[in-house]
Amino acid sequence: MRWQLSVGVPKIASNQKILILYGTGKQYELGQSLENLTEAEKGYGNRIKNLDQRNTWFSCHVTLNQILGNWFGKNPSEIELNKNNFGRLYIPSSNLYFNLSHTDSSFLLGFSFGGKIGVDLEYLSGREDLPSLIEYAFSPRETEFCQHGSSSENFLKIWTLKEAYLKAVGVGLVDQPKSINVHGLVDNDIVIKQFNQQTFTCPNGETASIIYRNEKHIDYIWLK
Repeated sequence: MRWQLSVGVPKIASNQKILILYGTGKQYELGQSLENLTEAEKGYGNRIKNLDQRNTWFSCHVTLNQILGNWFGKNPSEIELNKNNFGRLYIPSSNLYFNLSHTDSSFLLGFSFGGKIGVDLEYLSGREDLPSLIEYAFSPRETEFCQHGSSSENFLKIWTLKEAYLKAVGVGLVDQPKSINVHGLVDNDIVIKQFNQQTFTCPNGETASIIYRNEKHIDYIWLK
C-alpha cells in the first residue's frame, strides 16, 4: 500500500470502493471549521478535557461531516448520524458504510460502498502491561503468535484486527474477548465471516487495521 498526500478533504465517488483517510489533530484551524459540526457534536467535543484528544476528535468529526455532506449534497452541520446499541455511528438506509478510530493525536476514517467496514488505529506509549492485556483479551492462538518476533508489533496487529473486526460486525467490546480469534487459518473469525483484512503502518508510526467485505480497491489518503 502507498499513502497519497492530500492538502484538502477529498470527495468520494460511487465508483470508489474503499477510502481510508489518515489525519491529525492539527488538521484544521478549529475555530473556522467547527461550523461543520452539529450543536451536539460541539458540546461533546468541548467536554473532552485533554487538549490533544479534543483537537483530534474535532478534526476527525469535521472531516467526516465534510465528506458526508459532499456525498449527500447537504451542509456538513446538517448531517444526522444514528448510533446503534454499541455506540457505532451509521447512516440509515444508505449503501455507504463508514467507521472511525482515533488516538490522542491522530485519526483514521474508512468508507466503503456496499459492504461493512471496521477500522482501528493504535500506538503504544511503553507504559502498557502487554502480558496482562494478552491474558485478558487474546485467544490461545493469538497468544502464541505474540510470543514470536516483536511482541509489541504482533500485539498491535492482533489488537487492531480484533477491534476492527468487532466494529465491522457492528458490536462493541464483548464480555469474552478471548472467544474472538483473528489469527491463523483455522477458527479465524474474520475468514469465517467472509471478511478481508489489512494491517499497515500509518504516517506517524501508528499501527492500523481495516476489516472489509469483498476484494476491493483501497485508496489510502494522508491529509496534510
